[in-house]
Amino acid sequence: MSIFDDIARTSTELPVGEAQFAYLNLSGRPEAARVRDNVDAWFAGYPEKRRDELIARFRSAIDDQHHSAFFELFLYQLMLARGCKVLEIEPTLPHTTKSPDFLAENSAQERFYVEAVQASGLSSQDVAARARLSTALTAIDNTPSPLHFLDLTVSGSAGQPLSIKKLTTALKSWIASLPADETAKDVPPFVWDEHGTKIELRAWARRKPDPTGRAIGISRTPVRRIEPSQEIRPALKKKAARYGKLDHPYLVALNGLSAHHSEEAVIDALLGTPFVRFSKGPNGEEIVEELRQPDGIWYGPPDGQPQNTRMSGVLALKRIDPWNFCSKTGLLIPNPWAAKPFPKLDLGTAEFVLKGNQYERVDGKPMHGLIGLPAVWPEA
Repeated sequence: MSIFDDIARTSTELPVGEAQFAYLNLSGRPEAARVRDNVDAWFAGYPEKRRDELIARFRSAIDDQHHSAFFELFLYQLMLARGCKVLEIEPTLPHTTKSPDFLAENSAQERFYVEAVQASGLSSQDVAARARLSTALTAIDNTPSPLHFLDLTVSGSAGQPLSIKKLTTALKSWIASLPADETAKDVPPFVWDEHGTKIELRAWARRKPDPTGRAIGISRTPVRRIEPSQEIRPALKKKAARYGKLDHPYLVALNGLSAHHSEEAVIDALLGTPFVRFSKGPNGEEIVEELRQPDGIWYGPPDGQPQNTRMSGVLALKRIDPWNFCSKTGLLIPNPWAAKPFPKLDLGTAEFVLKGNQYERVDGKPMHGLIGLPAVWPEA
């Protein structure tokens, strides 16, 4: 039984403001059908007791929830594919009501906890504001505009839900008043300003009428400044000591959702911001040292000492979603100061191996080879 709706699918484009699950559910692209089949197969193998809650999150209209649910499903599948056994989902801990995502064990029956986290740089308020804007943009894009396509500009952030019915009623009236020829571009824009969000629309005449086409043809949304390690840091720090003292090693799996995220940004967040120090030697020679600021999650403030030692390691991944995980790689980073060092895992990802007080990188394989799908999936 599929977790997707039993409907006819003809859409091939991603409408402006459409939630990621909604597009996957509605898309008629052959690639989307392959993605749906894979997701269905993975959910069919997920423990039934925990399946419904994960499906509900995966089907969420909030992209953050959708991505989070898939990432947990992906980690479950990756561990099974690499010879680990998942003993329990959301295992009960004796000293807290909170639960990590998984209790697992490797082929040597050494147990460890796994917690999934994603870093988007968005606060819960940001996520809610994006969801409100997405609802409004979807309504605008679905508003009939057979003679014109709309040029959209958005500014601000919605602190409360927008009045969708009033917005679309006013928009329909404005569209109906537009001239059918190219002079439509000279008409004063439609402006909707509510709860901190300003939506501005201009109209351009279509070359030929399109009664069923999308209304929005051009979209401009606010640009955010990206500081990758600063976005990753809060996500990892929040999970570092979330479950207190644990009886097994504790791995945090990170999904960096920004295009600007990288392995280097994760390493900087864990070990400290890199900098170069120049000094003079006893004979006046210049000494160049590559060092790190004491501001890392594992080595940092207040006095540049090991901290958060309950986190045994981090599995750093980037932009894992239902469509494109096959081409991605991962990096397993052990904590050199871990109270419970991580057991040997054969996840197949790249890995930092500790050699004395230095890391040595060992390359891994792309996810398609680790999970057993074609390299170009889902394209063919």
